[in-house]
Amino acid sequence: MSTNPGGAPTIRRLHLHFPGHEPVQAPARPRGYFGAIDVAGTVESVRLSVEVDPPAASVCVNDLAAEPVELTSPVRLSLGRNVFRIAVTDRASGAESTYELRIYRRLPQEGWQRLAASSPWAARDSAGELVHRGRMWLIGGFTPPPAADVWSSADGVAWTRHADIPTGAGVDIPVAFVLNERMWVTDMVGALYSSADGEHWAEEPRPPLHRRRHAGGVVLNGRVYVMGGTGGGQLLNDVWSSADGRRWTQETAAAPWCGRMIHHSPLALDGRMWLLGGGALGSDYHPFVAWNDVWSSADGRHWEQVLEHAPWQPRIWGSAAVYRDRLWLLGGFRSEPTWENLGDAWYSADGRDWHQFAVQPTVHHSGAANAAHSSDDHVWAPRHEHSVYALGGSLYVVGGMVWPLVSDIWCLTLPGLAFVTQPPLETYCGADYEYPARADFHRSRAPQAYTLQEGPSWLNLDPHAGRLWGRPDAPGEDTVSLRVSEPGGEAAVQKFTVHVLPFR
Repeated sequence: MSTNPGGAPTIRRLHLHFPGHEPVQAPARPRGYFGAIDVAGTVESVRLSVEVDPPAASVCVNDLAAEPVELTSPVRLSLGRNVFRIAVTDRASGAESTYELRIYRRLPQEGWQRLAASSPWAARDSAGELVHRGRMWLIGGFTPPPAADVWSSADGVAWTRHADIPTGAGVDIPVAFVLNERMWVTDMVGALYSSADGEHWAEEPRPPLHRRRHAGGVVLNGRVYVMGGTGGGQLLNDVWSSADGRRWTQETAAAPWCGRMIHHSPLALDGRMWLLGGGALGSDYHPFVAWNDVWSSADGRHWEQVLEHAPWQPRIWGSAAVYRDRLWLLGGFRSEPTWENLGDAWYSADGRDWHQFAVQPTVHHSGAANAAHSSDDHVWAPRHEHSVYALGGSLYVVGGMVWPLVSDIWCLTLPGLAFVTQPPLETYCGADYEYPARADFHRSRAPQAYTLQEGPSWLNLDPHAGRLWGRPDAPGEDTVSLRVSEPGGEAAVQKFTVHVLPFR
């Protein structure tokens, strides 16, 4: 804000200092306001620094004296709306100007936590990843060059190195699976190795999939199914299976889905295998051809197209896992229409109805000059060919290519049924209010029931969909308590205040 031509003192810049976060400049707005600031529920306090004109003007924040430029004492943030009124007084003339800033602290939600910025193994992407004997296993990958080292961890923090796989070719985007209490992994030329403990690796008889690249593998009902990929200069859509990793049966020479590279592993859920998209990428990355279709099969022979187009972007080099009895797809890469890594995470309980797991940024405001400000320092950076594990009630994102390669560890722990939406906290008197509340991650995956435990008379609820709506007829502050439950006995409550403002 610039100096008021009438001589009244002004705030030139207002910075907000949140614990563990870079200072954020509040965006100036007309008529003595600053743009609203949204912060995550984990942000419990803020300190302000105010630059004023004239520099010797006095400053009060919520009636407490503050020194210009210097940091105020920490101010604890309540959940929901926090209003700061800042008065600036010219000591010489006595002229005063007042400003208002609102900080909205969102309701607590589970999010990603960074467990480690780096790991003892070299940064990499394209590794094999397995969960075996209560540990996550990281096998080879592109460091560069393609590696063959083997590491394991029970928690993503403490890692143990095991025996290297005895291959001269290295491991890069392998088919990797656990079958009959053994880990199995292919090297870059399609040779197959297995081990029960990670210390003793044996090369297995050459499978019919030898020299195939970019295939997908999944274990279902005691058999491993390997499908698709590239070989002989072709995109493949055949499916092979084995009960022991040594004797193989061709289930179909041509599945109904088109030949494709399968970089995010097929998944097994509810007695079926699930194929999530795939791609066809030439050596120059153009044209970029990828799919966001979803296919399902109980036997590898008979396939059902569940979705022709899922809501997530077509991609290659993504990662997938089953976590909390849901299919998850995380990250990846596309070269068109924008050359970019992806940092999204999507999940589905049935392969048909997909939701994005959207983590609210630590700090967000609407910015200025057509550009909003968001800082996402509590979520993993967009990446491709990272390793993903579901282990011990948590979902892990490990390493990958961020440009450059990284070896960081991120973890998401969802304890059960919880709200995944945030309510609007303000509206105008006489204006329609709507909040499409939604909860998820209960084990039963059964339909939920929503109950309005507390709320104003103007507020309505759809008990099946969770949608709240209404039209307030008077200014005020209305407490809302919304409960969700499901047949398995899980329940959650979301409590908040709706501030109904007079329209001016």
